[in-house]
Amino acid sequence: MGLVAMRGNGDVPHVVEMVDVGVVTDVGSHHARNPNPLSTSYAQSNLAFRDVRFEISVRKGRGIKSGEKVRQVILAPISGAFDAGHMIALIGPSGCGKTTLLDIIAGKKTAPYDGEVFLNGRPRDKLYSRVTSYVPQQDVTPSYCTVSEVVEFNHRLRVDLGDSPGETNERRRICDEVLGNFGLLSVKDQLIGDAYIRGISGGQKRRTTLARGFIGGAQIVFADEPTSGLSATDAELCVRAMRTASESKGVTFVVVIHQPRVEVAAMFDHLLLMTSSPGRVVYNGPFKDAAGYFTAAGHSPGKVVNPTDYFLDVITPDIAGNAADAMVELYLNGQAKEVELAVQKHIETGGKSPIETLISAGPPLKVGNGHIGIHSVSFKTQIKTLTKRRLTLTLRDTRQLKTRFTMASLQGLIVGLAFLDIGKKLPVQQLSFLFMLLQIGALSNMAVMPEMIAQRLVFKFENSDGLYSTAAAVVVDTIVNNSLAVTGNLVTTIIMFSLSGLSWSSFGMLYFWSLIYFVVMVNYFKIIGAVAPTHAESLQVAMPGLMLFILFNNFFVNQATAPLFMRWALYVSPMAWTTEQIITGLYPDNEDLKIFYGYDDSGGQTATALGVLVGEAVLFQCISRVCLARMNNIQR
Repeated sequence: MGLVAMRGNGDVPHVVEMVDVGVVTDVGSHHARNPNPLSTSYAQSNLAFRDVRFEISVRKGRGIKSGEKVRQVILAPISGAFDAGHMIALIGPSGCGKTTLLDIIAGKKTAPYDGEVFLNGRPRDKLYSRVTSYVPQQDVTPSYCTVSEVVEFNHRLRVDLGDSPGETNERRRICDEVLGNFGLLSVKDQLIGDAYIRGISGGQKRRTTLARGFIGGAQIVFADEPTSGLSATDAELCVRAMRTASESKGVTFVVVIHQPRVEVAAMFDHLLLMTSSPGRVVYNGPFKDAAGYFTAAGHSPGKVVNPTDYFLDVITPDIAGNAADAMVELYLNGQAKEVELAVQKHIETGGKSPIETLISAGPPLKVGNGHIGIHSVSFKTQIKTLTKRRLTLTLRDTRQLKTRFTMASLQGLIVGLAFLDIGKKLPVQQLSFLFMLLQIGALSNMAVMPEMIAQRLVFKFENSDGLYSTAAAVVVDTIVNNSLAVTGNLVTTIIMFSLSGLSWSSFGMLYFWSLIYFVVMVNYFKIIGAVAPTHAESLQVAMPGLMLFILFNNFFVNQATAPLFMRWALYVSPMAWTTEQIITGLYPDNEDLKIFYGYDDSGGQTATALGVLVGEAVLFQCISRVCLARMNNIQR
């Protein structure tokens, strides 16, 4: 039996194709399944939570004690129990805490909260992220990736199929199966796209994000408003894709959704309906029973309105005549007790732990290299997968490559012409050229700050999902970005040097030191890329250190002129060490320059300079790694 998968150009399906994923029943007969043998790990994880509560500190705005902090409750204690393989909708008015609740039970909430979350009756552990997946409201996907590459990237990092000869074909078969489930086979080779690149539509992009969340063998998928900003048709296609995955694989979907139309609401099994000020539950049970529940409470939605719209009218505090408080009271006195019993039953019944699920799953979900950790695959596989994607994105983005190397050539040409034949003039007149050669190498890194911060955003989302480690991201970034940066700097340096009239016999020495300095500055700007909140603020963040390095460069301010209390700056400035080594190397017999600037050309000084520069390059790299891991994290 095959799964009916929608396929077509654009978002409206017009072709039906059969994908071999096991027996699939109609939406109405939800529990009749025969999962594919490759999916035996699905449909075996129940989710429960008890007394989940969240509050924040806010400042009073008026009165004698204006500015005093008080605690504001965002979520009153909420409990719930969701069976494996169900579609759960979290619905409520704006500000009721739907996303807050989702983030807490998904394990993504970064702020402190109260309550307990259980997977198969057990408290969550570090492997929770291995058997769950989170789909954020925004699509954070590299624009130069194709749909299939996005899905395969997640699968490769979440599922270890080993190195068998048929691994590639098997992975593609699995990915195509999932793309078929989500109606994306017809656009699998199209780019995601962005404002500058033509790509897939918004609805297709949302389904791609859902597919990448599903592909890694997650037992439970948490989705934050996956239909936000979509047309009614696109929204229905997204939810239907989730329903198809739930029907065929028994995956649980917990979805924050805003006022779904009747056809969309009918695809959910369970409704958790919340009101606001603070967030409280008014209904927590089967979706199909909600209308009867409200009718019994004296609030019949009738037959001509969308029941979900009517529910929200009844329980939204800002609407005149609402019955929010009465419905909350009704819930607490009745249904809440049933929910508590269901939670307790989940805890007592238990089930497999995440580690047992991972071990027993077999293909396509298995443990990487026998290691049960927060990452599904080995460090080597992470490096290989990240490098492949980064190289692919770099080579496809021809506009960025052309801009990078065109600017590198123009910089070299402009500075070279400004110092045309400077090598034929006095050594003291040549020093400003050498300063500009180093300075261009440092400032050229500012041009790529927006790209670095954009890459950081993608990293933060993927790293928070446990796809790969910070160390793997840093290694790949060092290999690819440093190679591009060094190549661009080499182009600039060769053009400048060829126009300067200096002897080519000195080029090797000059470039050796300028290259080491350049690598130090590349790593310095990596710190800025990790620390700066946005690329617009990156210049302000970079400026203090940049000014220190440029001013105390052993040319403007040097050993002979620096105040004693600022002499330390010459020892930490990589530009100062580099300038001294280049000038003493170019003019070894010019004692006047050495005395004037206070230079030391002894062999020991050269070794010290090399040690300091290499040490700073390593230090800046380590600091950037720490900052990348700990700063500008996604706040939920």
